[in-house]
Amino acid sequence: MQLVSFKGVFLLLVMTLVAGCQSLGGHSVQVPVADGSYQLQHNWPEKPVQLWQKVEWQKGQQQRTFMVSAVFGNERLLLVALSPLGHELFRSEITQANGLSFKGSEAFDDARLALQVWADLQMALWPLDFVNSNLDGMSLQTTQTKRELWHNGQLLWSAANDDASLQRVIQNKSMGYQLVITTLEYELLETDDSNTE
Repeated sequence: MQLVSFKGVFLLLVMTLVAGCQSLGGHSVQVPVADGSYQLQHNWPEKPVQLWQKVEWQKGQQQRTFMVSAVFGNERLLLVALSPLGHELFRSEITQANGLSFKGSEAFDDARLALQVWADLQMALWPLDFVNSNLDGMSLQTTQTKRELWHNGQLLWSAANDDASLQRVIQNKSMGYQLVITTLEYELLETDDSNTE
């Protein structure tokens, strides 16, 4: 594995994923964004990668830190979140065949916010033209180091990349949380092994 700067993976509101195991089948899952929506994608549009990241989640005075293993491939997207002691907090997957599925501990019982987490991740990392082609009613604006989503003169969402610290800071103002994601390891996968766990 090599340690490189990567657009840190947006990922998770770990405090809000689902209890048990659920699947939202189908090829099109729409996530509301302001007056429009974002259509979740089931694949990573570039070469398959595996990442290991530290995620710091903050909402108001609440703050949590956890580790995430992510596999982004041509046929599936997989996120596995672990506590600092190595316990699995949740597992989330998107495939074209099965749609969106989640398996989480009893503490993660809000499936509605899980959809927003996937939208955040894709809006932060996927190529800009790809994201905008799946946004309905608005589009992301970009600078050299930041992506922003504005609606009616109000900043709703932003993702800023800091190459020096290997961090990405995502602020979801409409949901009231911030994520600081530090990429620790990044590996290009030779094949899209859909059995990688």
